[in-house]
Amino acid sequence: MNNKGQLRLPLVILAARRQDSKMINASVPIVRNTLVSRRGRLILFFFATLLGAAGLLAHVLRISYEEAGRKAETEARNIVNTAEARLGATFRRIESDLEHIALGFPQAALLSNADKAVRAAVMQDLSMYRAHFPEVVGFRVADRSGRVLFASERDEVQLDVSDRSYFKALAQSQGQRLYFSEVLTGRLTARQVVAVAVPLRSPAGEFLGVVTAAIDLAHFAALFEAVDLGPNGVITLRRSDDARLVLRRPAKPDAVNLPLHNNPMHLRIEMGERSGTIRYEAALDKTERIYAYQRIGEYPFYVAAGIASEDYLIGWRRSLFSTLTIFSLLALGLSLVLVRALRIEREEESVANQLAESEARYRMLADNSHDVIWTIDIPTRRFTYVSPSVKTLRGFTPEEVIAQPIEAGLTPESAELANRVIDQRLRRIASGDLSANVVTTELDQLCRDGSIVSTEVVSSYLLDVTGVPRTILGITRNISERKAAEEALRESNRRLQEQLQEIERLQAALREQAIRDSLTGLYNRRYLDETLDREVARARREGNPLSLVMMDIDHFKDVNDTYGHQVGDEVLRVLAATLLADIRAEDVACRYGGEEFLILLPNMPLVAALERAESWRAEVAALQIRHGGFQLQFTVSLGVASYPEHGKTPDDLTRGADQALYRAKAEGRNRVVASC
Repeated sequence: MNNKGQLRLPLVILAARRQDSKMINASVPIVRNTLVSRRGRLILFFFATLLGAAGLLAHVLRISYEEAGRKAETEARNIVNTAEARLGATFRRIESDLEHIALGFPQAALLSNADKAVRAAVMQDLSMYRAHFPEVVGFRVADRSGRVLFASERDEVQLDVSDRSYFKALAQSQGQRLYFSEVLTGRLTARQVVAVAVPLRSPAGEFLGVVTAAIDLAHFAALFEAVDLGPNGVITLRRSDDARLVLRRPAKPDAVNLPLHNNPMHLRIEMGERSGTIRYEAALDKTERIYAYQRIGEYPFYVAAGIASEDYLIGWRRSLFSTLTIFSLLALGLSLVLVRALRIEREEESVANQLAESEARYRMLADNSHDVIWTIDIPTRRFTYVSPSVKTLRGFTPEEVIAQPIEAGLTPESAELANRVIDQRLRRIASGDLSANVVTTELDQLCRDGSIVSTEVVSSYLLDVTGVPRTILGITRNISERKAAEEALRESNRRLQEQLQEIERLQAALREQAIRDSLTGLYNRRYLDETLDREVARARREGNPLSLVMMDIDHFKDVNDTYGHQVGDEVLRVLAATLLADIRAEDVACRYGGEEFLILLPNMPLVAALERAESWRAEVAALQIRHGGFQLQFTVSLGVASYPEHGKTPDDLTRGADQALYRAKAEGRNRVVASC
């Protein structure tokens, strides 16, 4: 039963029946307690609504904050994966070339009276290797005493490297196969370099000298400069064995070759982690960042990229300011509604107490009430009394309202509802349902000026001595402000729901971006690593073949240097679209890094994979890209490796395809080569 009906029904009945004042006075404490309870519930509802809105906004902001962090992590991982792929490919190619030079190096060339033809052949080989490596300053060969006999960048050199760390390490250790030096200043070029060295040994294992390649760190510095990490971002290359700094952007020359102490990221590397993400404040510049890190193959290096919190939270802080502004306005609006509602409740309490204190004062209180009190004769369904407050509510005098049928003061819909409610209540009362005596209904009433006012009507059906309802006592209240407040709350909830839906959409987009290359639409390196592990395990389990094709655009640097990076990007997109148009549903094409692509071909043997690779090579060679007033054409070189012929692990297959690609490049490009 409605509380308002419970409150007003005794008062109206007492006034109508003129009962003695003793009964009225006894009801005063009950009336006051009921009204106080209603105010408490109203205040409780206000704070519950405010806290609910605050909780919802805090939840939305927390989700937005976490999404900003996850997006920063994803961007840092993508940057690290790209850098690792580029650096790893360079290290692998340098290692392969050094081993190839060492294995084929003629021992006669180490003699002081070596034949000029032999020396010329060695110099020609070293110059050829250097021409394939823009990252390498030069290839050198030193004898067992440390005297440099050959340098690819100069015919005659007077240089001794016996004091270099790589020469000492290889000369003293029989088992050392490959050595990366600290950052050095080149004695021939004065550039910052890292020397990669392999030993020259006789068939009996005797140390004869070293072959070195000097990596130009300026090349990697240019790669780091091209990375967008925000105003306060950082990307570093460090050694994984002792955390010494190799390269950093922004540069800190005084920190080069210095190790880290108690660095949380390096501690994870020392514990054996190959990759991951971590958030901490950097000791060098006291800036908090989200870092992603990745070991570079099996080499003693790892690359790390950090995005500063103050950079990736810029958008979130704007949202925070907007949300706090909206919440403040909402709290202000609710406070005004609460103040108005409490004021109305206090006024009602005053009226109710005065009505309860004296039967004689009932008519005066009714005449001055903000609510409209009225009675209707049920048989005729005509008003028999209307309080003067109807003038304030609708603009009509009580006499004008009494002279009209009840339908005249209602909209057509409300008039139909009012008559239907009366009929239903009379039937329920006739059937013995006493709970039907009081009912609350919302009706739209017509005003003198043609406007419509929303009202809440509490009706009480009074019975005669025979139990038959004869009169309806009612109270009508203007609830336009309350409905406006409810509509404002609904609108706020709708906007919050839209924000939640937008957050869900952004989450789905971020999940897709995490495994896709933004430029080409192909899968990225991270997705390939996961898929390759799974497909190799499946091939091993089911005994099915599996092939891997590594593709590289020939002379891609020339395309970028000649036509610009926009044309280079278009070449990458066209190549990606060509691959996507000619692969099976189960094939996985990804951008491996830079201009390198990798296509995973499940259930495909080597012969079929070579045919597919040759088809792609021919199709790409026939492509034409319009740029300005001319047509641009390009070619690709492809290396193919298959399971189980060329390896039984993901690393073996990737290495086989990479070596085959390198041979395709060395043999003249624009060709397909299978792994050995």
